[in-house]
Amino acid sequence: MRYKKQKLVKQIAEKEELLRDKTVTIVGLGGVGSVLADMFVRSGINVRIVDRGRVESEDLQKLALFSEDDVSKFKVKQAKKILEKINPKLKIKAFHEDLSSDNMFLIDADIVIDATNELSLSLQIDKYCAKKKIPLIFTHVAGSRGGVYLTQKTKTLSDISDYLKEHFSQQEGILSQTVHGTAAIAASKTFKVLLGEKVAKSVLFFDIWDYSIDTEIAKKNKK
Repeated sequence: MRYKKQKLVKQIAEKEELLRDKTVTIVGLGGVGSVLADMFVRSGINVRIVDRGRVESEDLQKLALFSEDDVSKFKVKQAKKILEKINPKLKIKAFHEDLSSDNMFLIDADIVIDATNELSLSLQIDKYCAKKKIPLIFTHVAGSRGGVYLTQKTKTLSDISDYLKEHFSQQEGILSQTVHGTAAIAASKTFKVLLGEKVAKSVLFFDIWDYSIDTEIAKKNKK
């Protein structure tokens, strides 16, 4: 009964039970990562979370999973406790680690979501997932702009790295609505991949403030 409403969605229907056996790795428990972790656990999907940071007071504006009581505590350790209370029947694994070539195996799952917002690390994750043939969804946020990119077949993150360097500055701050919009799109793409559905558009960059989509980058990566 817990997933009744989800199962009633016609695009999911009887395939909904397939989600019980799936695992998603989320790298980075910032704004997007923490929202995604909450979404997947509530949807009955096992998660692996990777992050070495602490909950900072200045980030609570975009960290939907955490509260004032979590400030200064390690993100993954607190997140695991919170997520297990939300859905105690799931397998939730937490890794308080900095990813490197030595421990990249920690992200192995049915699909990986990169929510690090760090391009250099993202390129390493992309290379590993391509080698292991693990579907990867890359997310990025800055100010009111968000981006979601599914690497598949011949498409890799390096294809849009120049665009990211030009359009996504780390100095802009981040709106909470940008975080939630980006997470919603990434979650929908994840569901489609896990359920074996075709994901028509591999890339989507948008501005939540202007209600606009960057059609130029979308056209270049539409196949």
